[in-house]
Amino acid sequence: MNEPGHWDTAHEEELPTERARLAAVVEQIPAGLMILGSDGRVVIANAVARRLLGDGGVDGIERLSPFPSEAVEDGRAEVVRDDGSHLLLDVWMAPIVDVNERQVGAVQLFQDVSVRKTQERAERDFVTNAAHQLQSPLAGIISAVEVLQAGAKDRPERDTFLGHIEQEANRLARLTRALLILARAQTGVETPKDEVVALEPLLTEIRAGLRPAPDVRIEVDCPPELALVTNRELVEQALLNLAENSAKYTSKGRITLAARPLDGGAEIVVADTGPGIPRLEHGHVMERFYRGENDGSDGFGLGLAIVRSAIEALDGKLDLDEPEGGGTVVRIRLHQTANVVTIA
Repeated sequence: MNEPGHWDTAHEEELPTERARLAAVVEQIPAGLMILGSDGRVVIANAVARRLLGDGGVDGIERLSPFPSEAVEDGRAEVVRDDGSHLLLDVWMAPIVDVNERQVGAVQLFQDVSVRKTQERAERDFVTNAAHQLQSPLAGIISAVEVLQAGAKDRPERDTFLGHIEQEANRLARLTRALLILARAQTGVETPKDEVVALEPLLTEIRAGLRPAPDVRIEVDCPPELALVTNRELVEQALLNLAENSAKYTSKGRITLAARPLDGGAEIVVADTGPGIPRLEHGHVMERFYRGENDGSDGFGLGLAIVRSAIEALDGKLDLDEPEGGGTVVRIRLHQTANVVTIA
């Protein structure tokens, strides 16, 4: 090899030694690197390349496939590995030419950016989630203000609208705090702060804020002494979203907000007698923006995604059941970060 990027074909007898030197160097490179021969096959690949492309063996480079130029768009390529997982890679490719400007090989350098892409998507989704969740209380406040400005401030129902503004403003404040805490928890900036949360008053407060259909009753079933050491804002926001979802879709029967001690933590249940969620959709309803085929509501499929994010931030577990008699049952189990305490 006479100069960078040029391969001297007059010294082909030195190839084994050159390859050994190159292999020692490229093995230490933190990105994936493959060197291709004149026939387009991989002759050298470092450990990162073998790991990313699914071949963990040291002597198995013949199983590696180089990136065809048409598969790399704007410097990125998507790879499907043998186990079905997907990787997004930043790819840089350059030819290796000899002193006569003839291409005798190529270099391909690539780096896994899948985690970065997932993080960027999560940040975008979080902003969208926050905007949607803030819409509802803001719309309620604006509507009440418009009615007051139209003349209701001089009529007996003034206090009703002022009370509505106060309720929605308090809800907006709680939601804002929950979103901020959730954002910090998801980014690792701040661990959610714990406090003693009495569950029966919390469930009762959530029941009072619901607006169910006329033929729907709401029941609270919780030992009065049951409390958790956990983050109130995140638990409250998760339960509120679940309860509002039940109230939206349940036209008759009941909605149950229940809690019980479980394995050093607690299980909190929101159950309803609504139409239920088809079993085929159970794996998707917690995804952002997912809407069921028979979902005729005007929402955006974000409420349950917020629930899942909140419970994950608390290291809890979220399960969705469909009882034989119909309806929906959502179970929240808080174990690792929550401790049961007894209120005297």
